[in-house]
Amino acid sequence: MKRLQNSPLQLLFLLLLLFSFTAMACQLGSALEETPTPRARDDDDDDGDDPEPTEEPEPTPVAVEPTPEPESGDNNGNTSNTNSGDVTPIERLQAATVQIFAKQVINGRLQTVWTGSGTIVSPDGVILTNAHVAAPSAPGLATLYNDPELLFSDEPDQLVVALSASADQPPTEMYIAELAAADGALDLAVIKVTADLDSNALDLSSLNLPFVEIGNSDEISLGEEIRILGYPGAGGETITFTRGNVAGFESQNRVGDRAWIKTDATISPGNSGGLGVNAAGQIIGVPSFGQEAIGGAINRLRAINYALPMLEAAEVSNSYASPYVVPGTGQEQFSFITWADDYSDADQCPIGPRNSYPSNTTFTVAVFEFSGLTDGQQVLVAWWLEDELMTTSVFEWNEGSSGDCTAFYFHNYGDPIPNGNYAVEIYAGDGLEFVGLAETAVGGTTANNSGNTGNNNDSKDSVVVEGEIIDADSGKPLSGAVIFILQPGTDLDAWLDDPTDAGVYTYAETDQNGYFFLPQPLQRGVEYPGVAGLTGYYNNDGFLAFTDEDPDSIYLTLELSK
Repeated sequence: MKRLQNSPLQLLFLLLLLFSFTAMACQLGSALEETPTPRARDDDDDDGDDPEPTEEPEPTPVAVEPTPEPESGDNNGNTSNTNSGDVTPIERLQAATVQIFAKQVINGRLQTVWTGSGTIVSPDGVILTNAHVAAPSAPGLATLYNDPELLFSDEPDQLVVALSASADQPPTEMYIAELAAADGALDLAVIKVTADLDSNALDLSSLNLPFVEIGNSDEISLGEEIRILGYPGAGGETITFTRGNVAGFESQNRVGDRAWIKTDATISPGNSGGLGVNAAGQIIGVPSFGQEAIGGAINRLRAINYALPMLEAAEVSNSYASPYVVPGTGQEQFSFITWADDYSDADQCPIGPRNSYPSNTTFTVAVFEFSGLTDGQQVLVAWWLEDELMTTSVFEWNEGSSGDCTAFYFHNYGDPIPNGNYAVEIYAGDGLEFVGLAETAVGGTTANNSGNTGNNNDSKDSVVVEGEIIDADSGKPLSGAVIFILQPGTDLDAWLDDPTDAGVYTYAETDQNGYFFLPQPLQRGVEYPGVAGLTGYYNNDGFLAFTDEDPDSIYLTLELSK
């Protein structure tokens, strides 16, 4: 509803009603968070530095010798002892941190389309990284980050591993790797070195690559030191090292406790899939994503213990399927009930059913009944304005297998949404099959909502009401006037003394020509209290009732006097 400027202190009932509707909008915005406007993505490792495809330069071989295990020493060097074992020198951590080039065939040539980081965890070339680096279409990844674009990502045609001989030199492409396991719900992937750059098979038992030992993420404590290594992909091509502390832990639905490790360490964009180690130099987490917060960024690492089943499967070349990805039933169905002014927090059923919305509406609400769902499976909601896709959201379903009501809404963060014909589409199941649709109009004629089982406002038992509000003396149209039709049986005088949105059946505001359209038709044989008003004019209140002899559409001319 459009805000009425310069009127709150001059017309009490408009002030209170405006407050009521504003409160309703705020409540709606905080109650349903599964359809936010999706964030824009630059590439698949979230670093915003996606390079333009370029032809690959000829690689320069570089020898990377395994770093000898350190001897114990004092706390002033790189060989000090801790309760977790000997500290690994930073040089060995750097040597075991790799850059991963995801390549696709473009115009007949392999070209890099994105990069990420990884960690060698065994001398025969097993590498741990993020799923969004090595397998961006892995099931569960799109719902983890609410990023529908990941559902349609192209898998890389080739993964190339680059190693660095020293911290001041860019890494050199050396090996081809293949995907061994991926878990989108964890955003983890395991790749294995298989060949050199000429596709010659390697004797993996003799690779003897530098690697990092796997630690126990359940043993780290709040405040412990954590070190991060990776290739940022922006601001330079060499490896980046940062240091910080464990700032906390987060659980994840269906995954478990301590699923995420929070750290105050500064993690450069592009370090996704890189190395997070404890004070002893053991990998305890994989940098995955960050979130801006008051006082700075909070960065998150996937706890290493959740990667162990993937690593074990990859080591023996067994297949891996995520235990955290919930399959669809193939029986998902969403049946449209009605559009509404709002919905109940208790059961998500509609408040103030309607068919369409007036101009200057700030949000729309579509209510469906549903069946055949499973908690945890993916559901995608897409909102269209005419032929333009406005927003999409993919999320994990958590409202049970069936229900009478579930609500989806489209908003513009408190500002009016554009006029036009809107449609909301729902997709569910493993293949995201089309399972639900609703259409409405904002400002103008009512869209055809086929399958509306929530009310009979489109039947011959109701009357569509439109009209104009004019100045009683001059006959000029009044812009910004408001008409409210109250719920049948509402005490009009009491409502004017204490207006509430619960008492409103439907409402409209006049345009610059004084025209209004009531989005909710009025039922025949029912008496509706109503009031029209505008700042500086006396209210015009009374009752509306229609019989079987009245036409299906009524045009009212209402006058307001000063």
